[in-house]
Amino acid sequence: MIKNIKVINQHTQVMELANQLKFNILRELISSAATCQQLATVLGVSKQKVHYNLTQLLEKELIEIVEDVPNNSKEIYYRATAKNYILDFALGEHIGEDTIHERRVIQTILQNEYNLSLSSIAAKILKQSLKLRPRQKLLIVTGKYNMPLVEKILLEAGRHNIRTTLIYQDAEMLREKYEEYSLAAFNADYEHFNRLLKNHDAYLNLNGETRNIQLLDPDKLKLRVGHFARSNEIIRNKKIRVGMMPGLLHETLSDKAIESELQFWKALDVDYEYLAQETLSICEQYKDKKSIEIKSKDYRLQFIIQGIVADTGSFTESPYQSFTINYPGGEVLFVPAEGTMNGEVHGDVAYAYGQTIMKPKLVIQNNEVKNFSAETNEQLLAKALLQGGIDGRKVALVTMGTNPNVSLANIDVSFKQKSRGLLSLYWGENQSLGGKVSGTFEWFLQLENPQIISKP
Repeated sequence: MIKNIKVINQHTQVMELANQLKFNILRELISSAATCQQLATVLGVSKQKVHYNLTQLLEKELIEIVEDVPNNSKEIYYRATAKNYILDFALGEHIGEDTIHERRVIQTILQNEYNLSLSSIAAKILKQSLKLRPRQKLLIVTGKYNMPLVEKILLEAGRHNIRTTLIYQDAEMLREKYEEYSLAAFNADYEHFNRLLKNHDAYLNLNGETRNIQLLDPDKLKLRVGHFARSNEIIRNKKIRVGMMPGLLHETLSDKAIESELQFWKALDVDYEYLAQETLSICEQYKDKKSIEIKSKDYRLQFIIQGIVADTGSFTESPYQSFTINYPGGEVLFVPAEGTMNGEVHGDVAYAYGQTIMKPKLVIQNNEVKNFSAETNEQLLAKALLQGGIDGRKVALVTMGTNPNVSLANIDVSFKQKSRGLLSLYWGENQSLGGKVSGTFEWFLQLENPQIISKP
């Protein structure tokens, strides 16, 4: 399958494309696959000359032979290896004003190749998800990596007369705050944020950098917990709509990165009303159930339901509605009652610190992890449980994804649990959802095809 992009990072590849005929051949093969004879006819040169140049382009991996041409066993078809070719500027010593802008290249590919209107998706977030009206106020906190989304939101907010305040803090600024700020400066920073929060109708936290930067100072941790409690109080009292996005977008010119971003934008490009209906219908399905059993041939885990919350991706009037939504939305969250979760679970994969933990196995008693193992990165499990603090071993939530546009492949790991039908166990806090778990580190374990049995 033809790729979206190929980065040219070898001098010999650059030299090949300096030849006008090779350049013309490549341009034709970007449009469609063709045989040597077809190219010779189109370009008006001999078949022998085209064949010679095709051989050289193949050697430099700028084109490839098509293996899946139907109804053709004689002719060899060639095609370009990518739809777009980008020069790696690490080859040069100087970068001038005409340097290719990675973000513009990515956006062009998404819009032209996949017909995604990023501005339209940003407008959906403002109007269909956050339900903002003209002259209302939106507070945004972001770092470097999620600015592609923020830029579109700011543009659409201006068009719809929604007033915005932007707080920017990238990874370097966060480290400075966590490690170098005095307690007084650290405290003042959060006080300033809460003063701003009071004067806004909605708050978007898109600062995904926080998931990979640890706050270790116990005095600062204590201050932050207090300020978070104050923030939650302001949010509840003023009924501020809160949206968050824990994942990260990257400005990387690679086919894998573009595919990941494509999946992210698709996950946001949903019918929010339909997603809300689907998510709330699952809540209704479980509202009169007392307990849930999760099982397979290898394990069994059971817990009593304390509460059910819906992250519909938008704000509704439903009693199940969470006061915070996470982008991309679409998730039912079960709060397990204290001391009722018992059994064993074998996950397909877990994610912590932005890394993958394969085949984790956990023994859980009274909601707490008692024993664990994994095929890979087992030490990350130990680290995550320890970093969560006094409640770090307690399961905070069991979640069920409802977003039909979330793919399990090629998307930021923080978004995977929103995939429709996927079940996840989540560690962190659930106090904001009516529970009593105050874990200070977030990570989750994924179950792809468990049997779910609910009991009245």
